[in-house]
Amino acid sequence: MPLPILVAVVSAGIALVVLLVHLTGGSRVAAIEGEEQAQDRFAIDYPEVETVRCILSADRRDAVLELADGHVGLVHAIGSNYLTRFVSRGEMTAQASDTDTGAVNLMTRDLTWPRAHMIFDDDETAREVASMFASELAGPVQQRAA
Repeated sequence: MPLPILVAVVSAGIALVVLLVHLTGGSRVAAIEGEEQAQDRFAIDYPEVETVRCILSADRRDAVLELADGHVGLVHAIGSNYLTRFVSRGEMTAQASDTDTGAVNLMTRDLTWPRAHMIFDDDETAREVASMFASELAGPVQQRAA
């Protein structure tokens, strides 16, 4: 078989496989539909943990969960899957952005997910989420813990 025909056949086969994967939902991006879905998804990996509150990002790709024992839970949509993390306070650094409205920059110190940029509905929510990662309780989080 001549090389140009072989290249055409292989290229057509690859394109067909990519098209079939796309049409069967393989390229669908995951989104967190609501607080209950985020809590249920977190409970799959951490069934013994009780969630007090859930804050969803504006784009529904991130959920930050305040846990009853004072820790923080994270649910992050990656592609068509979800990543979950059980975080001790002070383990990750979070800072509300001064330039982007409602944004939180999260430095995870995790090789598989080194940083995250989460957008929330407003600056107050962003500051509250950032304070949840502080090594000491502050603001509304401290009031609920007291």
